Amino acid sequence: MLELNSVVKRFGRNCAVNDVSFRVPAGRISGLLGPNGAGKTTIIRMIMDILRPDEGLIQLHGEWSQSKRKNAIGYLPEERGLYTRERVDDTLLYFAMLKGLSRHTAQKNVATFLERLGMQDVARERIKKLSKGNQQKIQFIATVVSRPPLLILDEPFSGLDPVNVKLISEIIRELHDDGMTIIFSTHQMNQVEAFCENMFLINHGRLILEGEVEPIISSRSGSFVVIEGPSELDDSDMFTVTGQVKNGFQIKLRDGQTYRDLLAWLAKSPVDVTSVQPFRLPLSDIFISEVQSQDG
Repeated sequence: MLELNSVVKRFGRNCAVNDVSFRVPAGRISGLLGPNGAGKTTIIRMIMDILRPDEGLIQLHGEWSQSKRKNAIGYLPEERGLYTRERVDDTLLYFAMLKGLSRHTAQKNVATFLERLGMQDVARERIKKLSKGNQQKIQFIATVVSRPPLLILDEPFSGLDPVNVKLISEIIRELHDDGMTIIFSTHQMNQVEAFCENMFLINHGRLILEGEVEPIISSRSGSFVVIEGPSELDDSDMFTVTGQVKNGFQIKLRDGQTYRDLLAWLAKSPVDVTSVQPFRLPLSDIFISEVQSQDG
């Protein structure tokens, strides 16, 4: 779907993107992650052909052509970019037709998304009269209204209350189920765990970690297990207790022991257990560890 090959971008003496290569699989949600100043925004701008790489190539839909990208990408920026003096419906119709939709299809899509987000009552309002949360919802509609093959979302939940976060989340999942390829850029690692199948971690302009999210988390979580329920737990031939957590203990299985062995042992033991689950290292911890490791 989208492929970066040895991409380099310099601004004077600063190398903002340094020999970055990765492939975004079609039809999946991929996270583009990194600390502030890592080079994520520069990468996004090159994908959209706002900036040109100094070296390397960016391939979209099997084409090296820059001219075919405009209508193929929907981009939700972190900072709002709406024409606030214009009406909601006129603005959305403009953005839809700008992406090549006919007026009839554009009007139909605008009406569908306004209704889906409960915004049909403000369709004729000036955007500047809307709350920040409602402006974010209009910005989201402007991004997805043409149903582009590739969607880039930069902090899509900024300024939204929990109800609207849930609503936007549902629409993102629906678009994904319809086959849309989505790049999710955020500093909220819980959102990455909730949405993303793949991830690309950038630091100082370099790609330092990539792969499927679940295997990355699993490979770094180790053979730890969380047992909830007991008020006390001692080491055994099966495991060592490595720490106390809320409502229970974290343990580490001894060499040669498996999760299935542990479940069989607990079934026969007098330990009062309410739940047993493999320990899952938070993605935020992995993010910090990888970035700090590169920073030295």
